Amino acid sequence: MSQLLYGSICLSDLNEQAKKGHKAFSRGKNGKIYFNVNVWINDEPDQYNNDASVQLNFKDATKDDQVYVGNLRISSGKPIAPDSVDLPNEDDFPI
Repeated sequence: MSQLLYGSICLSDLNEQAKKGHKAFSRGKNGKIYFNVNVWINDEPDQYNNDASVQLNFKDATKDDQVYVGNLRISSGKPIAPDSVDLPNEDDFPI
């Protein structure tokens, strides 16, 4: 049986890392911006009750390159809908 994971990824941290030129970011042939991540499920929930973590990653990344950008939890019901926010313009990304 599959499980639903829900959580958040910090767009502010993503924007900051993109502006710094983090190698996890690339622009596809279609013009869209992509970033590579590692996602793993913890054996036990962490101190904040998160079941999984998300970090930026790319081939041959060092430990310093692997920046945490979010956390996930295993859903026990329906996911929580996020509040609406103003998002940065895609032109703000330097890629």
